[in-house]
Amino acid sequence: MNDYLIQFALLRERVFCEPDNRDLFRRLLLCMEYLGNYAECRDLYAALLDEQPYCSLAWYNVGWAYAQLGETEEALEAFEYAYITQPYFEDAYKACAELAVERGLHRRALQCYTELDSHTAADSDVLARMGACYLQLEDVPQAKAMCCRALRLDPSHAEAHYQLGACYAAERKYGRAVRQLREAIRGEESRAEYHTLLAVLYNYLGKPRMTLRHLWHAVELAPEEPAGWLKLAEFLLFAGRLHDAREVLEQALEHTISVELLYCSAACLFLTGDREVAVDTLQKALTTDVSRHPEIFRWAPALRDDAEVQGMLQHYRL
Repeated sequence: MNDYLIQFALLRERVFCEPDNRDLFRRLLLCMEYLGNYAECRDLYAALLDEQPYCSLAWYNVGWAYAQLGETEEALEAFEYAYITQPYFEDAYKACAELAVERGLHRRALQCYTELDSHTAADSDVLARMGACYLQLEDVPQAKAMCCRALRLDPSHAEAHYQLGACYAAERKYGRAVRQLREAIRGEESRAEYHTLLAVLYNYLGKPRMTLRHLWHAVELAPEEPAGWLKLAEFLLFAGRLHDAREVLEQALEHTISVELLYCSAACLFLTGDREVAVDTLQKALTTDVSRHPEIFRWAPALRDDAEVQGMLQHYRL
């Protein structure tokens, strides 16, 4: 820690004299990541930009500081200024696009990727991400076109196969979608979301054993992700395997927590007859987020007519 503090102190004195020193700004960024002094760095780069507003490296670094401080709009604008002040600043385009995707701003991300694609040689990673953005924007034909371009450049590109599979799934062409997901997993077996989508596809195709196999793969790969556990528990619940679903939910709540898991667990406990524990679990869920209470009826519709459950809902909604 002390070494990074000393290094940061020495480097910050140089930025005003060396605004074009790429290595200096790279080392400052590493120091910020290690020290977590995001507000201090934001103020440093703001002072530099007051003097030298066209310093693209400062705009890039301050973008990361803003992002870590949760100031998303400021971060996106900083990355944009970075590639405006230095045309073809590839890292700035990618940082802007990736942050926009994280925040669900897919149209904004697509603008960045499209500009990057027009300025640089074709890149299968960029094309696959463009495909993902188009898919999120419900433009399936364009999404497929981008994925196919990516696969012409790199036939084994796992993300492109995954996104193309998602496109076929959106078109309800489940057989084609499965083939693409298999290719994606062959290229990158450790991606939980690949297994989750393949499980969903097998479920549509009426292949419960394969569905269950890939749902388990997904939770083993990402036990901290509530969504994977929830899909596994739901599959077991709707298959009538209530006690298996209960065991899965118990495991899930040892690894992670979410209000949906709590409501699902409460529903499962009611269905298996463990009413006392079910009431306690439902109470935790209601305390966490009462507005999500309709979730429980997805798995146990009969609870709409349960007097005790309705009494609890009435109490927490007052």
